[in-house]
Amino acid sequence: MAWYLLGREYTAQGKAGKAAYCFAQAGEIYEAFEQQKIVLDEPLPPNLTVPGQIKEGDAAGDRQARSRGKRKWLPYLVMLILLALPAGMDLAQSDGVERVVDATEQSEVLGSVAAQTDIQVDNPRLKLYFSDGDWGKKLQQILQPPIRGTGESVIMDAPPSQDGKWKEWHRSVSPLLSVEHVGTSGNQAVLKYYQAQICSCQVVDSSKLVPVIQAWMHDREEAIILQSAIQAYQKKTGGLPDKPQQLTKPYPDNLLPGLTPQMKESFPVALQKVAELTSGKAAQALNLTAGTATGGQSPQSNEEKALAASSSQPVASPEPFTEPLRIIIDTEQHQLAVVSGDFILRRYPVGLGGDKTPQGEFMISEKVRNPNGRSNGEFGSRGMTLSNTLYAIHGTNKPASIGKDESHGCIRMLQQDVEELYNMVPGQTKVTIGKGVLPLSEAGEGIGAGGGIPQQAIGLPLETKDNNPNKVYKWLD
Repeated sequence: MAWYLLGREYTAQGKAGKAAYCFAQAGEIYEAFEQQKIVLDEPLPPNLTVPGQIKEGDAAGDRQARSRGKRKWLPYLVMLILLALPAGMDLAQSDGVERVVDATEQSEVLGSVAAQTDIQVDNPRLKLYFSDGDWGKKLQQILQPPIRGTGESVIMDAPPSQDGKWKEWHRSVSPLLSVEHVGTSGNQAVLKYYQAQICSCQVVDSSKLVPVIQAWMHDREEAIILQSAIQAYQKKTGGLPDKPQQLTKPYPDNLLPGLTPQMKESFPVALQKVAELTSGKAAQALNLTAGTATGGQSPQSNEEKALAASSSQPVASPEPFTEPLRIIIDTEQHQLAVVSGDFILRRYPVGLGGDKTPQGEFMISEKVRNPNGRSNGEFGSRGMTLSNTLYAIHGTNKPASIGKDESHGCIRMLQQDVEELYNMVPGQTKVTIGKGVLPLSEAGEGIGAGGGIPQQAIGLPLETKDNNPNKVYKWLD
């Protein structure tokens, strides 16, 4: 009751922020007297603390915290808002029916996005932000100018692996929560939650966001494939390509089978990015790029870049990916993963040869379509030789062997999986084979082409001659 009375006092003084904090502490007493709930009402990440709360190691405090259960996070979120919002900024309150924007308008905005053949993720009313494991920090940024007042901002993330060392992109990036700035000057903010694990609340349906996020993910995947191919070309030749067609030369110099129109359009920007990484003159290159893109205007500061929506990045940007694609094969789990840094983009089941499958570091030294002239032969429709040996990653006409140790040392894959892998990784890609080199998978979740959804698999047009009819392959199937 004391918290409620203090909140009423702050309300009379016009101190809405302090009043909201007190009402949040009052909890059910506030709801009983006011018959309404504070809209901004749920938890902060566990790494955020509030002065005066229970200290680590205080056993009695720990027991008290556990008895509070899920409600203990309520004041934490309000404290975040107090820290993030300028003085005098009102908190949106509910009159019994929570409204972020007009329901019909919101449906039209999201529905029109999903209905387009080429989904636009840079809709000014709907911005995507990738949190990269710290959605609390991203929320604080969104609640401050210049972002505040620009419509709905969605914070999304990739789930962590069981060991916490990887971000499992292949299980799909999902929305966590969103902030809708409302009011005539955007001075009110309403939160909506999409994941039950970050709040003790009723979550909102996120189905309308799925096609938008999937389109954003597809752009990032194409961007890192293109950048990886440019880096592979550089590794193989010692120089950078002048034009995109150099990445799709005929066998045996084929890196990729082809490029999508978007990848070709993005080639100059991707090439500039690789040049930055190579020369070490990132600042100079950034100024040149920004001057061209903005008509001579000053480039974004680091702070502005940090606040920029992920969905406003050019399609040529691979962020959050920062490293070229590589392959990791776990012989214990019988799985092959495509990774970039600590992101797992794909995981596929594979067939191996037990002790006959070598362990260590290799690279893709050759890529060939329809080995020995057949798509349904013992090597399937695609093959990738490892470091000029008799070992290869290839398809199989024995799909029942996937997940088992029945090969003579090679890595067998299902047709749809090896064909997507062939499209994703260029020649020269690094391959690591070992035991326990991947985190345990989540009961098959996201496993296979397209992250377990074959129709979302990466597809590239065939723009080169990447078969080799002059050779009889004798890989150790």
